[in-house]
Amino acid sequence: MKLLVIIFFPLFLFAQEKYYFYSPKDYGSVSVFNPFSTFLNCGFDVLQSSTHSRELDKISLGIGLKNVWNNIKNPIPKINAFTWKRFISQEVFPLSFTLDKAQWFPNYTLHLVGGGYNFRTLYEYYDTYNYPTPMLLASVSFELNHLVNEAVENGEYVGVNPDPIADLLIFNIAGPILFMNNDVAKFFAETLNMADWSGMPAYNPTYGTIENQGQHFAMRYQPDGWNSKLFYYMGDHGMAGLSFPKNDGTNLTVAGGAVMRQIRVVDTRDGTRTMSTTLGWIAGFFYDKENSLLTSVVFSNRINEKMKVSIYPGMFEFFAISPGVFLHIGNNNQLVCGLMFKSTPFGLAYRSQK
Repeated sequence: MKLLVIIFFPLFLFAQEKYYFYSPKDYGSVSVFNPFSTFLNCGFDVLQSSTHSRELDKISLGIGLKNVWNNIKNPIPKINAFTWKRFISQEVFPLSFTLDKAQWFPNYTLHLVGGGYNFRTLYEYYDTYNYPTPMLLASVSFELNHLVNEAVENGEYVGVNPDPIADLLIFNIAGPILFMNNDVAKFFAETLNMADWSGMPAYNPTYGTIENQGQHFAMRYQPDGWNSKLFYYMGDHGMAGLSFPKNDGTNLTVAGGAVMRQIRVVDTRDGTRTMSTTLGWIAGFFYDKENSLLTSVVFSNRINEKMKVSIYPGMFEFFAISPGVFLHIGNNNQLVCGLMFKSTPFGLAYRSQK
């Protein structure tokens, strides 16, 4: 109970009338944003890695939740076992710069900045639609999303895991507090034009898999005198590029960078575990309107996904219906496709091979 108070207490301190991130739209990525799609995109984000099965009945959620809870309910002995030096330099502060020891990087990008943005957006969503106690609902949604995220990533491992300690007890508290400050929110909204370009999650009933999920955030900055905008896209990838705006509010973006291929164990000393990734290349084209992603085409050397096409609602209309559609091509020409409609919690998917 004390731990729950520590986690949730800071999130009840602020209530804001100003909206910076959520504005209802009937097109693009904004049209499919809702608390449940966010839960799927965040909670099961790690399933984008080839090391984790997309089959829901193979996810060791119970073991993962128990181990995450055992680590965060009494974190000091766990950090002692891991050592404070390693915890501070690898998980908390940017003091280690090799791939195997830079676990702090996603903590800052996805938990502090991405998490803070996501919390504020959830709050604005609930408030926009006049839900009672929007701060409470945003807090519960946000913490549930990330608790499941940590549990799915933990998998069947039982033992000391410093990752959820840093994520849940440091960065997932600091991020929402930071973004509930209007000056911070204004900077990310108006100077960096931050937006949620997450996937359209879908369920495949044939194999019991979740497809096309993943939490992704875009940022753009336009230097003085430039016609184009600097672009950065983050999630299980880091992509940099340029956006070329048009007068009608649309943008065409070209970007490339690095992407996670696999998650691997890099250190198991003293009964603890440290995870890192192997990286590959990724490049893509993006088309959005007023910061709401309409379509994207992405190529990469991921192990299980070589090409990914996403067309969000509002891009095309058929008989007065405008669904979102996605198509993936993976190894051995494996085909995954599906569709999702505006404001639905998830879509339906087809997979040619298990």
